Amino acid sequence: MKPVVLLADNDIAVSSLLAEILSRGGFEVRQVFDGQSALEALAAAAPDLLVCDLDMPRKSGLHALEELARGGAAAVAPPTLVITGYVDSSIERRLGALPFVREVLKKPFDLAGFLARLKQLAAVAIVAPVAPAPIPAAEPAAAVVLREPAALGEASA
Repeated sequence: MKPVVLLADNDIAVSSLLAEILSRGGFEVRQVFDGQSALEALAAAAPDLLVCDLDMPRKSGLHALEELARGGAAAVAPPTLVITGYVDSSIERRLGALPFVREVLKKPFDLAGFLARLKQLAAVAIVAPVAPAPIPAAEPAAAVVLREPAALGEASA
């Protein structure tokens, strides 16, 4: 069974490229193009992982993730990799407060590193969906690791 990734990015070209890379890498990919649709998709069918851009229409990725953390969406937050063209210390701090956000990749990022990191996250999410083990850091350029689960006893959401 292929791990399922919900890919939320309003840039059609970027989303199509990432979906192709993930599909070839062994993932089932579901695409949405705004934050509100991401919340709706999460509530409808829980994916194993979420890849979420921050700059999207209808509801930004940041606002969607914060709503997810507050329990505002009828969904459990999967391990999340944030992709963004811009991040400052305020955004970094807000993302760091979200326990399910595992990493932030600043665009442009290394595509091979992106795929490798998603495979690491998927391995942990599928083996231990409720209490993930620590994930070794990948080596993509411009990656900021925000939160690694401290121990197996720590809940992921």
